[in-house]
Amino acid sequence: MSALEEAARKRKERLREMFSAQKKTTTDDAATSTPDATSADDPSKVDQTVEESVSGIVENTLALQREEAQKTGVDITAIAPKRANWDLKRDLQKQLDALKPLNDAAVADLVRKRVQASKDADGLADAVEAHMRSSQL
Repeated sequence: MSALEEAARKRKERLREMFSAQKKTTTDDAATSTPDATSADDPSKVDQTVEESVSGIVENTLALQREEAQKTGVDITAIAPKRANWDLKRDLQKQLDALKPLNDAAVADLVRKRVQASKDADGLADAVEAHMRSSQL
């Protein structure tokens, strides 16, 4: 039986005991006291609130979960998304698409300048310029 199942079983037993104790006290109170409308509505006469009665259960459950996490350790691959930057790519794709032609033109301009700088490639520079003019039209 796992630790969580054991904690659930113990919690159910405590709840049963609490309910039986409440039934026993309500039947004892009803038998010994006279019915009075103001006593039932008076919050100062309530022995234990729901929060107080459940606080032990919550603390036990949290303690068991902490122990279980320490035993098994936290698997980071289970927490992290499989593709960490998919949303960044999605958001930036439109901007990257707009910049791609500008980037290509800048690369072509750099190539053209290098070719023109070399003395033995005069014909090649003219061919690159002609190709750029035809691709821009």
